[in-house]
Amino acid sequence: MGINIELRNWRRWTTAALLGLTALTGVVPAEAEPWTGRFAYARPVFGEVWRASDEAVANGRAARSYTWGPSPWFDYKEFYRQSPNGLRQVQYFDKARMEINNPSVVGARGVTNGLLTVEMVSGRLKTGDTIGFEDNVQRQPANVPVAGDPANENPSAPTYASFQGVATIDNGYRDPDRIGQRVGSVLDKSGNRTNNADLARDPATEIVTYNTITGHNVPRVFRDFIQNGPVDGTFAFGYPITDAYWVRAKVAGVDKDVLVQLYERRVVTYTPSNAAAFRVEMGNVGQHYFQWRYPHLGQPWQPGEYGNFNLPVAFASKRATADHWETFYTDENGVAVTQITSGQQETVPYSWRRAYGQTDYPRLMTDSKRDSGIRKLFSISLGNASDVRQHSISQATPQLFNPAVSPDGTQIALVVQDGDFSTLAMQPFARDNAYPMYLAFNDKKCVYQSPTWLPDGSGLVYAMSCEGGKFAVYRADLQYNFMSDMDISVSLVNPRALTNTPTADNYFPRVSPDGARIVFSSNRNGQGDLYLINIDGTGEQRLTNDPADDGAASWSRDSSQLVFDSNSDGDYEIYRMDLNGGLPRAIQLTNNNVDDRWPLWYQ
Repeated sequence: MGINIELRNWRRWTTAALLGLTALTGVVPAEAEPWTGRFAYARPVFGEVWRASDEAVANGRAARSYTWGPSPWFDYKEFYRQSPNGLRQVQYFDKARMEINNPSVVGARGVTNGLLTVEMVSGRLKTGDTIGFEDNVQRQPANVPVAGDPANENPSAPTYASFQGVATIDNGYRDPDRIGQRVGSVLDKSGNRTNNADLARDPATEIVTYNTITGHNVPRVFRDFIQNGPVDGTFAFGYPITDAYWVRAKVAGVDKDVLVQLYERRVVTYTPSNAAAFRVEMGNVGQHYFQWRYPHLGQPWQPGEYGNFNLPVAFASKRATADHWETFYTDENGVAVTQITSGQQETVPYSWRRAYGQTDYPRLMTDSKRDSGIRKLFSISLGNASDVRQHSISQATPQLFNPAVSPDGTQIALVVQDGDFSTLAMQPFARDNAYPMYLAFNDKKCVYQSPTWLPDGSGLVYAMSCEGGKFAVYRADLQYNFMSDMDISVSLVNPRALTNTPTADNYFPRVSPDGARIVFSSNRNGQGDLYLINIDGTGEQRLTNDPADDGAASWSRDSSQLVFDSNSDGDYEIYRMDLNGGLPRAIQLTNNNVDDRWPLWYQ
């Protein structure tokens, strides 16, 4: 299989695209566990910190609850203005988040776990060291229960927002010293306080410490837990930001009285009805914060309820309209094909916006000519075909295409073309009709194509041709100066070529989900073939070698397979290839007399 592709044909990414929409059938369920197959720890030091406190629990040598959780389930480079390139390494666990703000601090001393509780109660997402607007993004406080089951199963339980009126969050709030008293104060979801004398009979709730820094009382049961725990109390918890309160919450579906206290970094709970070793536990602050910060992503820590589901492969086809492309999807075996779009203009898929949970669905990111025949950006929900959003400016020019959604779903990298040349740009996903910020100013008459994200969000891989030369695959870092839900200031830095074939084109790169390799197409042998390289450009491997045109490859979630298009049977069809030798070299997924192209495997 090969790719009989002239450059001008490949630049259908500069001339062809999209959309009108029809009802969607065969609704696709959201998928869980998105980081299965990734390295367990984004940094070795994260593993060291985890093992120091939780390895004994995981191995059954310690009868107590986890400090972090059984394993990490999400890692990323989140914006933090004072970190290198404005990005800091983070990794989420059930109970908290590990982060490295300053990589120059060596070892475990450089690992912190963030003021997540403060952020959720105040609604201020912390993006830097200062208290100014440039380092804080104001949102609504987190409407996530502080204890017990998730909100859909625990709707009456107090949330982080419920604690605003009794919390110290840069507002000078302090509680009076109540040493010697027992805790009978009850807080409901509306933030109302009452007293329950029966609950105050528990001697474990006697207040034994008053924190003079934040002005809050600590009952014996929490003081002892923190003092005798496996980690330093200040490192793990910070200072208390509330007194302890009883709340009523569903725990495993059963209504229970739970004593909770909010600290800067953690929530600690006391459930008298639990077994003795588990009466005091860390709250699931990592899960709670993730739901607040990334509400569109769902709950990736949940086991894979849809683990046996055949993940969809979107593609463009002329099977419905011979004069333009429409978008379809099939499963990974090509068993059923569903039409997604239908209209007078072309629709071509380019990337997915992930969703892992049962309250949201993935969105298919496309470019479209539905806006006055000019290519613009649109996304379509796979759960509701009428849920279509335009993400780009509505003016006639420039043309916007190749929209690559960031792995965390917050940004769109894209190509902007105005005239004969183009450049890469970025815009927040949340902002409709946004004018994109240029990542690189085009002073060399360059043409950019096909951006694809590094899995940790720290950079892009793309194809570029300058001064009329051949296309090469490049990698560059992203440097952020500001980021909010609706605005962004970012530039492309440290670009370097990963391929070097001066007489042939290398194009349409895609980075593997595990971040280890890049697949791309090249016509260096007279036809288009698929190639692999390592993420640093080494270890090149040719995957296809035949007279046909092979191209536009997209990875499976576990980085072990590819889907791609090929005209080996006379017209373009979609194929699947196993890189580990477990399947025949290529399995044909579509088979008809029209072109099916540009497959996109959901990850």
